Amino acid sequence: MKTKYIILLIIAGFLTLSLNGCSLLRKRVEKTEKIEYKINGKNKTEIYVENTTGKINVSRSADTLGMITIEAVKTADVKVDELDKPIEDVTIKLDTTGDGVKIETEVRSSHRIFRKNQGGKVDYDIRVPANLKVNVHNINGAITITRVDNDINAETVNGSINVTGCPGIVNVNGVNGKVTCNIDSLTGGITVDVINGSVNIGGLRYVNANVDASTVNGKVKFKDLTFSNINSEKKSLTGTLGKGGSMIRISAVNGSINFDANRIVSKKDDDFEIKIDFDDDDPIKIIEREPNEPKHIDSMNIPVQPRNADTLKKK
Repeated sequence: MKTKYIILLIIAGFLTLSLNGCSLLRKRVEKTEKIEYKINGKNKTEIYVENTTGKINVSRSADTLGMITIEAVKTADVKVDELDKPIEDVTIKLDTTGDGVKIETEVRSSHRIFRKNQGGKVDYDIRVPANLKVNVHNINGAITITRVDNDINAETVNGSINVTGCPGIVNVNGVNGKVTCNIDSLTGGITVDVINGSVNIGGLRYVNANVDASTVNGKVKFKDLTFSNINSEKKSLTGTLGKGGSMIRISAVNGSINFDANRIVSKKDDDFEIKIDFDDDDPIKIIEREPNEPKHIDSMNIPVQPRNADTLKKK
């Protein structure tokens, strides 16, 4: 008798799983959802952006009323019969209490048969008044900050960081991705720490600053610049630009560091481009990714080939 009940329970469980499986295996399609927020920036001093996957663009607003404008585009895979419903797996949380504005992305992962659905992403385009400090944290995706007058803190795990025309104090931290900073003429100071990726600092022709740069695997180069008190070696450089003053401190592990008098134009869609220049006796050489390689990097491991290998490509 017990055996009979066990068999019936197994059959009931199988039928339940089959019915649920039909729902879980239902075809999914990509859905996008655009949202816009407007926040009064009066009496606000900072803005914080925390994202998981997607691009983040922050720029100075032309709005004379001090409004903060946030344009967000959610993207997620949904079932066909959910196309007319709001995206539920991706949530944007806004906190405007106190003297700061916090924008946070929450992505809910759901388990499906045979694979895990990662939920989705959000691309942000944010325009801020001149007085706001900007703090941006991203996991997968590029960060671009343009013409922000106050201080900047930008961090990403997998993605490029591009800062242009920002005269405040700039702090950049990256794991996998290229960093480009273009200065108009004035800087409160720049600090860049990156593990896997090249660092390019441009627009230095009329800048007064003290420079300290070093890399473990790569070279430090400069173009069309005259340094005083210079101490330049293959992997490091210290010196003074103009009259000196603000500090430009750059540190890299796997990547070249380049200083240029002129503006440096980044290649389109170079989120994870890594370039390292080595002499022939150096153990490895990493060049930029192929165009069809995936953008998301799940590991920081860098394979090592024999001494005379010309290139290494991520598997």
